[in-house]
Amino acid sequence: MLSLLAGWLAVTTAYAGKVSYAADGHAYNPVFSPDGRTIAFEVNPYQGNVDLYLAGLAGTEPKGQAVKVSLPGTSSKFGGRGHVAASPVWHPDGLVIFEASNPGGKYRLYYRQGLRGSAAELISSKSISGNLTSATLSPDGHRLAFVTDASGQAEIQIRDTQTNKTTPLTRSPEAESYPMFSTDGKRLVFQRKRNSSEDVFEIEVTSGVERQVAGGGGDQTRPIYGADGAVLFFDGSRGEEHWDLVSIVNGKTRVLAKDVRLPLRARPALSADGRYVAFAYADPTKSKKVMIARVDGSRTVALETPFTAVGEPAFGQQGPRTLLAYTALPGEGSDWRFLYVVDVSDKVDSNAKTP
Repeated sequence: MLSLLAGWLAVTTAYAGKVSYAADGHAYNPVFSPDGRTIAFEVNPYQGNVDLYLAGLAGTEPKGQAVKVSLPGTSSKFGGRGHVAASPVWHPDGLVIFEASNPGGKYRLYYRQGLRGSAAELISSKSISGNLTSATLSPDGHRLAFVTDASGQAEIQIRDTQTNKTTPLTRSPEAESYPMFSTDGKRLVFQRKRNSSEDVFEIEVTSGVERQVAGGGGDQTRPIYGADGAVLFFDGSRGEEHWDLVSIVNGKTRVLAKDVRLPLRARPALSADGRYVAFAYADPTKSKKVMIARVDGSRTVALETPFTAVGEPAFGQQGPRTLLAYTALPGEGSDWRFLYVVDVSDKVDSNAKTP
């Protein structure tokens, strides 16, 4: 029996604020700004292009319609079939950084100051050529890690955001992706493609010393740091599109949930303190629920929604309020997956005993 089921289980109902956007397409990959008052998300019509939108929030209620991100130096939008603007991350100062490509072009990193203005290229092609993807920031915003294929293989580099000095971090013959800083900014966890599978590694930012966190059969993918040194990731070692949510703490592996719905691009959804994780099940009979569980497996909340095919959860912190974003179809036969935001402050026990 899963460790989740051994803990306390509650069922609550979530009625949410819907985020509106002027486009046809499925909403994916919501990411809250550090203050929880803006949310970035992707809209994908499955026609070869992906758009990036930003919406302001007053509590769980959107401040009008979401705005589409503009091309650098123009008032036009990322447009035309085949363009992509995706994978947003937030700087502590309110900048949203994302990767984007026009049809047939390279993926490059761009930034924009929240809801205002147009995007600009973050790192010029004269500085670093090729594709730049998988951006992530240290908690203080002083370091940016990203993946570049400028050397011919996808490797992680670190950029000092104050001096703009860039330093290669990994030099393996395998392709790396999904880097993520630890809370103290001294380590990175990432995934590395080895032969036909993906494994999870950790590296010291200063020394470059590596260790393997998880590997073996199947894929271990999209790692993220949780509380107390935990590393969470999606584990596909059971094969046949069975994805499990797994944590490793001090070398001990815990399966938090089996057969979860794998987000399109996102990592496991962690609360700001790293003690709660949100996920949805792949099982269609459980498609109205978002699960919120303590990472130590001691408590689980089944958040019932009035929608279906629920997925892509993400936590945000707006002052003392804990918000949860998720995407869902309004009902059976609906055309598009929309984005919703709900207050779950009463579902995450900040005073719970630390494991």
